[in-house]
Amino acid sequence: MNELLPPVRIECPDREVRRTLEYIDRFWRKIVKKSPPYTQGELFYLPYPYVVPGGMFQQLFYWDSYFIILGLKIFQFHRLAKGIVENFFYEMTRFGIIPNSSELAHLSRSQPPFLTSMIRAVWDRDMEWLKKAFEIAKIEYHEVWMNPRTHYHADTGLNKYYDNLPGMLSVKGEAYLHLDEVYIPPRFWQERIEAESGWDYTGRFNRQCGYYLPVDLNALLYKYETDFLHFSKILGHENEGQQWKERALLRKQRIDRYLWNDQEGTYFDYDFVRQRQNRYHSLAAFSPLWSKAASPYQAQRIAQRLPMFLYPGGVVTSTVRSGFQWDYPNGWAPLQWVVAKGLQNYRYEKESRIITERWVRLCTKMFLQHGKLFEKYNVVDFNIQTAGRYPLQEGFGWTNAIYTKFAVEFLGCRIDKKAPID
Repeated sequence: MNELLPPVRIECPDREVRRTLEYIDRFWRKIVKKSPPYTQGELFYLPYPYVVPGGMFQQLFYWDSYFIILGLKIFQFHRLAKGIVENFFYEMTRFGIIPNSSELAHLSRSQPPFLTSMIRAVWDRDMEWLKKAFEIAKIEYHEVWMNPRTHYHADTGLNKYYDNLPGMLSVKGEAYLHLDEVYIPPRFWQERIEAESGWDYTGRFNRQCGYYLPVDLNALLYKYETDFLHFSKILGHENEGQQWKERALLRKQRIDRYLWNDQEGTYFDYDFVRQRQNRYHSLAAFSPLWSKAASPYQAQRIAQRLPMFLYPGGVVTSTVRSGFQWDYPNGWAPLQWVVAKGLQNYRYEKESRIITERWVRLCTKMFLQHGKLFEKYNVVDFNIQTAGRYPLQEGFGWTNAIYTKFAVEFLGCRIDKKAPID
């Protein structure tokens, strides 16, 4: 693995931040994994080394990997980052889906789609590779996310989450090995669908995730469409690019119609069964800023909502104390990035930097106290006393990566390759 993790030199104005980054540098070696040459146990084979979150999570996860790649690129671990994306190409080609994780039991569902963002992050000007990547990403877009039998809601033209339970009849360890003989409670199915959202679990969806058109999912698919426009221009496919431009514009119009609430000045998920918005304030509302689906006016209104989420340790996942881990008082690294980057996209630099500094301060203090970083934090009380359905996990892939991203891009740190010794 040494060739994938070359030695680096770390410099920081803040000595404690530097100590934390040095820990992260060492920790990469603990969470880089390589498959055996065949499927083994609960995990299926992957052709390239990959990075796992850590703790009890020893699989390759879909949406985790985008945020992890952002950190790997800062450390200049380019081969490792590109190999992770190649693993997703393999999954898409082999299974017809990029699953939740590389665990066999997770083949029935995906996770928030970040493939085009990963492609943009690792592309190294290889045009043939980009052609291949573009084609595979389009297959995922059309056959998974725009599939009217699963993820596409034709009445609104927007998208929802889904879990293919019938496709998992014979998977070891699942509770419905004989679906024709076993009654599946609707709540059980809805809980599995919520796991595809990545927010497992939250009060956002009222335990009925499959009946919602989520803000963040549709913002992500808007970004797919604008990324496809970008790839089309690079590859000289002008006619195709125009088609993607029109698709993106149409999705933005539908997001504005169903998910934007001008009275509240924010975005909400839409319950298409009850035909109404669910007025649940969460950081998902910032996703259209990250994907640039918001207008300047909408971004201004959202930015004005920041104080309701901002606490000493960063931004809180929602304003509701539900007892679920994707709610108050918890803060998660990927959402700190989405909110900070989204605000930065619309030139709210001061607000973006406040989030960055508070999150780094919290993670650094907890590292100095406990000698490790964690999956999530209590941003309200500035500690690790978090709500959750399992013990707090140590590590941690996306926390390490976003901490690195913030430290280098906002706080003046530098990470460079060490010169080889003659």
